[in-house]
Amino acid sequence: MRVFSGPRRRLLTLCFAIGCPVAFADSVSLTELPAPDGYPVAGVSNIAADGTVIGVVYPDGLVVRWRPGADPEVLGGGITFTLDNILPLISKDGSAIVASGYFPGDGDALVAAPELWSGATDWARISGITLGSSSPFGVSYDGRTLVGSGEPAVPPAEGPTPQLPWIWNEAGGQVELALPDEVFSGQAWAVSNDGSVAAGFVELTADDAARYGMRWVAGVPTWITDADGLRVGQAIGCNSDCSVIVGAGVTGDVGSKQAWRWSEAAGVQYLDPPADAGADAVVYAFESNEDGTVIVGSYVVFDPTLGPTNHGFLWTAADGMRDISQYLADYGIEFGGADWVDLLVDAVTPDGKTLLLNGLDADYTRRRAVVQIAVDDWIFADGFEPIGPL
Repeated sequence: MRVFSGPRRRLLTLCFAIGCPVAFADSVSLTELPAPDGYPVAGVSNIAADGTVIGVVYPDGLVVRWRPGADPEVLGGGITFTLDNILPLISKDGSAIVASGYFPGDGDALVAAPELWSGATDWARISGITLGSSSPFGVSYDGRTLVGSGEPAVPPAEGPTPQLPWIWNEAGGQVELALPDEVFSGQAWAVSNDGSVAAGFVELTADDAARYGMRWVAGVPTWITDADGLRVGQAIGCNSDCSVIVGAGVTGDVGSKQAWRWSEAAGVQYLDPPADAGADAVVYAFESNEDGTVIVGSYVVFDPTLGPTNHGFLWTAADGMRDISQYLADYGIEFGGADWVDLLVDAVTPDGKTLLLNGLDADYTRRRAVVQIAVDDWIFADGFEPIGPL
């Protein structure tokens, strides 16, 4: 396990009148996560509040857990469906680890269904499933509620099969979420602790892959729109009560390609795109901290040699959008760079102080890391010399 760190003083306020500027000394450290013994290729997807990380090994698809200061543990999971940077899931309180497994169905066909880790290498298929093949895409902070999408219990006799959004808890089982009449398909990706609010996206027709953000409040679907009434792209994550929701730009022709943050208080706020993002690049916000002042995600940059490459970003209310490789370089940490194929910021802890990175370096080797950000409470009388803490 390799650890890199580098402090840097960041001047926050400059006084032009008689007086003193106030500054904080941020310190940033990066810890690479080793691959488990016997499994040289591994990726990560989500992080709990205490820094526990969840991911998978390839090509087996087995679930892996990295607990702070401990060796990685292979938790099994059987035949699992993995979606890079999304699955498997871990609740922010660490109580639930969720994967999408395959189970025997009718005849030789396998049926997808969410499964919960129950200890050691044991997993249990969730109960109360009412739809056909179903995959989980979100879990509440307290681990009690899941959301995702599934096929109809009885697929259409002809034509394309839609995905239907659903919500699940142990008491109520799987419940389909309603779709607006003009919508073909939908998925739910985030949910509040009490299960009253879910967020995700819908697709208007089978032939249109554009995704538009949707909220479900007490099961009722509501479009997420900006101040001009335009629909935003897919919703991907929310905080513990879904009073803050983040998501991606619109992948179609109508709407902004910028990532966005929605809150009950302020509505939709678009995040300024990174400087090196192409004009047509869709920016994806994956997750925010609890109060929405820290957001992480990725965007696509076209490299003349590598083609499209994913770059991770860190957005803060104080400093705006930063490419994660450049942010780390400012602190003297070399991780990522122009020659990497991918480096995404998949997740952030509720306090906004720990980031989860997942990437593919110039040698096409999968790399994983956690970044910890500490804001020291030292006050600099002249912007440079410390006089505290006392």
